[in-house]
Amino acid sequence: MMHSNVEMPMSEHSDKRDFPRFEVNTSGTLILQTGFKMNFVVKDMSQRGAKILLNKTSILPEAFTVEFVSPDRTKVKRCEARRQWQRGPLVGIRLLSAKTIRL
Repeated sequence: MMHSNVEMPMSEHSDKRDFPRFEVNTSGTLILQTGFKMNFVVKDMSQRGAKILLNKTSILPEAFTVEFVSPDRTKVKRCEARRQWQRGPLVGIRLLSAKTIRL
């Protein structure tokens, strides 16, 4: 099988995604409804989702708020999110409150 776009992420799920994911060098904060905050690193991101790595393994609730810091550290984007999957500290999230998100 030939791959026409070499910039596409190498993932067994990439053919099922609505938008392509790209590596991003940034961080963020996850905010629970209780107000508790957790820092994370963004592993990759698309217009409607992201794969994040928590600083420590914690079981996340289904819904929460995330704040992403732009790679140049000049902007913060905040949106509602939903946990799609979780494997230890690695979490796939769906961004809910924005049609698209760009850092």
